Parts: sequence; C-alpha cells; structure tokens
Amino acid sequence: MRLVFGPDDLEEYADARDRLRLHIVAWARRRGMEVEPSLVAAALDHKHGVDGRLGHWTRAHVADALAVWFPRTVALLEDDRDAVPIALHALIGFLADNDWFDSRSAPAAELHTQVTDSTPALHDALDDERNHDLGTFWAVQMLRHGVRTADPAAVGQFLTRVHDGELAVDRAALDEITRRQQVEPVEPTPAPLPPVLLPGAAQMLAAADSSVALARLRAFTRWVRAGRAVTREGRLLLVDARSVADALDLDHFSRDRARTSDDLPEITLLLAWARQARLVRIVKGRLVQVKNAAPLLSRPIELWRRAFEAIGGIGEHFGGSNVFGAPSLFGMGLGEAFPILLQQLYAAGGDPTPVELFHRLVRDTVNDRMGCVVDDLAGDVEQRLWRRDVTALLDALELLGAVHLEERLDGENHADLVELAGRDVPDPTLMSLTPVGLWAVREMLTERGVHAPLVGELADEDIEYVCVRCSRLRTEVAEAELTAWVRARGGRAAAQEILRFLARAEDPTHRGLALFALSRTGTPARDGARHRRERPPVAGPSGARRAIGPGARPRLECDARARRP
Repeated sequence: MRLVFGPDDLEEYADARDRLRLHIVAWARRRGMEVEPSLVAAALDHKHGVDGRLGHWTRAHVADALAVWFPRTVALLEDDRDAVPIALHALIGFLADNDWFDSRSAPAAELHTQVTDSTPALHDALDDERNHDLGTFWAVQMLRHGVRTADPAAVGQFLTRVHDGELAVDRAALDEITRRQQVEPVEPTPAPLPPVLLPGAAQMLAAADSSVALARLRAFTRWVRAGRAVTREGRLLLVDARSVADALDLDHFSRDRARTSDDLPEITLLLAWARQARLVRIVKGRLVQVKNAAPLLSRPIELWRRAFEAIGGIGEHFGGSNVFGAPSLFGMGLGEAFPILLQQLYAAGGDPTPVELFHRLVRDTVNDRMGCVVDDLAGDVEQRLWRRDVTALLDALELLGAVHLEERLDGENHADLVELAGRDVPDPTLMSLTPVGLWAVREMLTERGVHAPLVGELADEDIEYVCVRCSRLRTEVAEAELTAWVRARGGRAAAQEILRFLARAEDPTHRGLALFALSRTGTPARDGARHRRERPPVAGPSGARRAIGPGARPRLECDARARRP
C-alpha cells in the first residue's frame, strides 16, 4: 500500500484512498466502531493536500484538521459532528496497528489525545458559519433544507428562493466568507526542486578551461587592452571588428561583405557579452578593459560564472526583435524568459527536455499576463523571429558549456511534440544542463532565496518519501541520495525501516529503490536484497509480496493496478 504521493500522482492517490478507506472502515467495525467512510476519505484528502504523506501525522496535523480544515471544507450538520473525531481515531488506530506510521510521526497515543483535545475546537468552529469556505457554506444550507445537491434543478430552485427572501441564510457570514476569499486568493504551491549532484572543483575547472565562449571572451578582453575606438552608438569600428574577427576566427561568411560592425553578428554578440559581464566598458568614446577584469581572466571558474550570469542581460544582441522594433512574443523578451528556461532545466535535474516545452511555458506566461489566449495571434514572422532568438540564446549557452543540445531524430514522441508546439513541424532539439550548468543555476536560485536541495538533504526523511522523490531522479542521483540516507541512519536501523516499507510496497520502481538502499546497509539482509532484485516478488491480491512458508505453494496473482478499470 502506497502512502506517499507527489502533486501529480492524482490517479494513484485516488486508488490508494479508496482502498485505505475500505480497510479502515473494516478494521473499525471489527472493533465495534461505526465509522463514516466519507469522513475517513475527507481526513485522507486533508493530509494529501498538506504534504501528500498519508502515514505522516503529528499533533499539529490533527489539530489543524479538526479546528480548521473540516469546518472549512466539509459540509457537516449537527448530527454529523461526533463522527469526525471517530473517523480520525479509526485512521490513527489502523495506521498504528499495521505499523504504517512513518518514522517522523508522533506516537499513536499522543495523536489520539490530540483528537480528544481538539474536538471542542471542532464544535466551536462549526458553530460559526464564517469559518466555512463558500462552497461548504452553500452545501450546509442545502443539507439543512433537504436539497439534493446532485439535482441541478433542485439547486437552482433553492438559490432562487434564497434570492427572493423565502429562505433565510446568515447574510453576514456569507459576506465575510466572500470578502475573505476575494482578499485571500489561493496561491498554487510550487513543486519542490529535485536534489542534484554538484561537480567537484576539478570537473568545474576542466569545464571552464574547455569552454569555447570563455576562451573567446578572454581573448576579446585581452585584444581590447588599453582601448579601442567606438562609434557614438558604442559599436566597434569596422576595421577593428574585422581585425578581431580574423584573430578569433569568427564571422567567416560576413567578414568581407560587412559594411558596419553590426554586419558581424558573432563579434557584435561577443562585444555585448563582454560588456554585460563587466569585462570591458566604454569610457569617453573608447572601449577599455575594466580594471578588475585582468586578474579575473586567470581565474577560470569565477570568469565562467560571471559570463553565465551575464547571458540573461544580453537582450536584443542575440538577434534583435522584429522589423518594427517591438520585442518578440508580445513583450516577453529573452531577459524575462531566461529565468523560466533555467528553472525548467534545473527542475529536470539534468535530463533532456524538449525546447518546445520552453516555448510552451513562455506562451503560457504571456497568456496569463494578458488574461486571455493571445499567442495564437502571433504571425508566422513573429514566431520565426522568436524562435531565432531562442536558438541564438541556446547556442550561446552551449558555447559556454552550460547546456548540452541534441536532436531527437528517430521520430519518437513526434505526435506529443506536435501537440506541445501547436505546429506540424516542431523543433526536435533537446536541451539539458551540464554539471557545471547545474552548479551555476543552483547558485543563482540560492541567491534569490529559492531552496535548491543537494543530495543528502533527505537523510532525515522516511524511506518511502525518499523512494518516491528518487523515482523522479536520474539513476546516479537517486543512488547517491539513497546511499546518503543509509549512511545517516546506520546500517541496522536503515535495514529495519526498509524492511517495514518493503512489507507493503507495491510500486516496482519504489521497491527497486528500497532494495538498492537495503543492499547498501552492510547487513545480512543485503544479500537477500540482491536476490530479490534479480527475482521479482510474488504478488498477492494487493500487489504486496506474500511470505511463502515451508511447504507452501506460491500463488501468482495479478498486480493491483492491473485490476483497475
């Protein structure tokens, strides 16, 4: 039985909730307790909404459920109130009886005590209708008047009678609820970022030394030396632009035909990049080195990071806007889109991501800003200009060594890309952060106050939570995280917790990760773990592994998920 769920595991949670509800109600009835199944499901919904961890309960969770969540979100009449603490007592008792509380939960006795202590707060909150949310308020009114909420005609007739004054409701409470929900909009909780493995100093130094863009920036800065004349617009003179292009072997096809330095796009970008990175600046009509740039040129990692941070400010020098001078894609310039790109790549944890997903995220951002779907109004020229700018941005990141670009040429998932892009010929490019790119983005996120965890920060968590989080990570990151978890626990304690989890674990991926962790405990169980990884477990009706005693005949039964409609 799975007890930990991510924000996207809605189908898996619904299946687990229904099964848990049946188990808890049956467990309670065997002990002479009459439990309302819908209230058990509501308690599970509360915990799923809090953190997705159905087996992790503290006294604060119980107090919040009774004093705040049930009164606000569950429609209860006077006769239903006493059933709420009974449902929570049953939930706590069932989890304790099966040893399904995680390692960070409060003892069951303390949780039962908290249910008793918080029951008066439940009644007090239910007595004041202002504690409901808007949907619960109207649901309670309809229950009081015997209105079938599944009947639209009956609901409509009820609301008409309320509007005409035939039925009385607490108008003051309704006004307060409406005001509160308008003032306190519900903000979506961002998904937690995955833990990452950062490169060592030697790997980062090698990446900086092999960076093509860094070599060009260093050479350009040294070429400037004491100074080079520039135009009033801050452009290089054509003769100087051709000279540095020849020295750095750039702009091969434009060098001879250029009429101004703007006709040399690689040199134009390099100049803008060096200025944004504060390696050079313009003083009294001359381009000169920044004083503190000279020692920076011999510190590759610091120079690399400064060049990386400067990319977001290069702006139109990646390729310009459009012929009318307006920025690409309805005001979403690359400076604004760059953080979206970095967040997306970092959340992928180094896995390849379609560039079309970035385009979609930017379009959704523009649509949200405008309050309507406006991206479909973009003409073909506008779309091509935007994609040209993004391609130039990604090329610069690849030259720096921050991202790796590849193309999916086998046609796999082509239909998904077409749907994502909204065009028949989507961009097949996949992008991913390199190790040094992961390091740089994490530094930027941390400086902005965003929590970006490292491998090992899950060491205090329950094993199931770690396995669920690791199931979305790259193999090497997941194995490093589980190894750190075992090391923090100690071999014997880790093995005991893993074995308790394996007794109910059904998901093959989660079981495999737990068995890997078990193999790292250094206990006799690791040999059994290796054997079980090689041979899949025998599954019972719930998908859990059955113990096969001496002389027993193994039964091969379907996994629980195969029986889902």
